[in-house]
Amino acid sequence: MRRSKNIVVGSWPDHLSRIHLRKVVDALSAAHPKRTFVNRYEMKKGRRGRIPAGESGKGFNWLVNLLIKGDADVVVADASSIPLRISPKVEIAAVPARGNPFDVLISMEELILDDQPEKASFAVIDHVRQGQLLYYRPDLSFVMERGGFDDLQQKMESGSVNGFVIGASEVEALNHQDKVVEVFTASICMPVAGQGGIGLLTRKGDTDIQTLLQAINDPASAAEFLIERSFLAAVTKDGKGPVGVLGSVEENEFRVEAAIASPDGQEKVAGAMMGGNGEEERVVEKLAEELLAAGGRKILSSYKRSGEAC
Repeated sequence: MRRSKNIVVGSWPDHLSRIHLRKVVDALSAAHPKRTFVNRYEMKKGRRGRIPAGESGKGFNWLVNLLIKGDADVVVADASSIPLRISPKVEIAAVPARGNPFDVLISMEELILDDQPEKASFAVIDHVRQGQLLYYRPDLSFVMERGGFDDLQQKMESGSVNGFVIGASEVEALNHQDKVVEVFTASICMPVAGQGGIGLLTRKGDTDIQTLLQAINDPASAAEFLIERSFLAAVTKDGKGPVGVLGSVEENEFRVEAAIASPDGQEKVAGAMMGGNGEEERVVEKLAEELLAAGGRKILSSYKRSGEAC
């Protein structure tokens, strides 16, 4: 495997990912001033690892291939987008300090959800948000729309929807906090696993790079990420389903809360548990069993039969 004196760090080529990428490169450079960390998207034309044409819109496997082929030594990925099953040739080496994990509401009339008129329409980007918000306000309309903040804002300003729901961390990274009308509590809209965090991936066994990344790893954020992924795996196996989960770690204790809601908003089960260091697996499995038995299994089975998980 190639080992350049420069350590190349890459990400998806979209605007938000490149913001996270720049912050990671800056943090690594500050932590290791004698090493050279190169932002893949700022490399000079003609150097190995430059941006090939047509990279936009690529999936997670494209990021993995950057590592495997040696086009990057580290890749920065939105933690909520990292599949439960990843290539055995790569691994998650670090999780920097997490941002705001909750969801926020942006609306034309600057009204919080409780004050919105009946039949108002809002854009969401996944079934996790859709089901929970419909359960809370079944009189409203929540439509699935793909895209980031700018795409959703354009939909709103065109009059297609009254507003949209998006992750607070994305809003903060783009400096659009002034447009937030409401920050949802987990009781209204439980975030998806990993929301607000980023994961740093490297090639399996690349101990030099993994050691360097530990300088910007946040143990609490990494533990929360693991708890949330463990819960998601316990209830869905493949990571697909209308499941929200939030882990919170503080000193020697942790809390995990979760919700499973049908996309049509008709059913929802939720719960929370606490535990101490070393009890994560037992507590996560217990909460998963309780929510599945309380109706979560039925919701997930119906979801997968409907084909919505595809």
